[in-house]
Amino acid sequence: MTTLPQISLAKLSSDATRREEQQRLCTACEEYGFFYLVEHGIPKEQITEAIDASRRFFALPLAMKERYGHAFQNVHPTTARGYSPLHGEMLHPEAGPDPKEMFDLGIENESDRRPFAGLTRLPDDALAPGFARSLLALQATVLNGVVPQLGNALADLLDMEKGWFQRHFSPPTVLQRVIRYPSTGGAAAKHTDNGFFTLLLQEELPTRSLQVWFHERWIPAPSLPDSLVVNLGDMLQALSDNRFKSTPHQVVHSGPAERISLPFFIYPDIDARLTSRQGKHTFGVADMMLRNYESIWEKGNGAGRARELL
Repeated sequence: MTTLPQISLAKLSSDATRREEQQRLCTACEEYGFFYLVEHGIPKEQITEAIDASRRFFALPLAMKERYGHAFQNVHPTTARGYSPLHGEMLHPEAGPDPKEMFDLGIENESDRRPFAGLTRLPDDALAPGFARSLLALQATVLNGVVPQLGNALADLLDMEKGWFQRHFSPPTVLQRVIRYPSTGGAAAKHTDNGFFTLLLQEELPTRSLQVWFHERWIPAPSLPDSLVVNLGDMLQALSDNRFKSTPHQVVHSGPAERISLPFFIYPDIDARLTSRQGKHTFGVADMMLRNYESIWEKGNGAGRARELL
């Protein structure tokens, strides 16, 4: 592999090209677990606005950012929302805490008191101009324009019954994250994502910071203009009866400029209980998500299948 496969969301959404593009998507899921999503319909200026606003937020003094930390978030678990400073999260125990800082939010619904739901305490425009507004606008575009089309295509590949994706992802559980990797030393240790799939929006930098585990070695995944990076999660691997790959990955950022990433971790509805097509795997979404957060934030065992990655 010299680069990841490219999948067109526009072709997946068109009757004339859907079948051929779904075959290409199937190959990407079975062989790589990672691919670039092109022709996705998200305006470039909307991504740029969110990145610029995020950079302004992270440039604030630490004491100001910490007002929006986990301790001030009225959600469960508290670590699912708000600001986390440098070395606040550990994705792999051997690597230790990651040199990155981040801010988490989700679908904002004050009346929803289920795990990973509720209302994020976000900075206002006076403190962080455009931060909350641009991130929530980007969330709306992703959830309305990308997630349903890609999710339905993946459900078709799983040979699930008609309407399966709508039934179990209305609404989805969304962990939206903004990450700042410092120049010459930012990192996210090796791990797998434990959801259904992840969409990564990122700056188009010459440094090839994202690395994907493929054929027993780390392969760089450079930024491709006008694309998103998609990787499959542990839930999707289980639902495919291990036919699709939840591929380990890491970030090693050594460039002269900081790197801003905007991942969206997409999960089914938090109350869903799902069974794979062949019946080999059954899991509750809330249970699996809470165990993963406990592994990261309480037990120090890392994210996803991190302990399996030596």
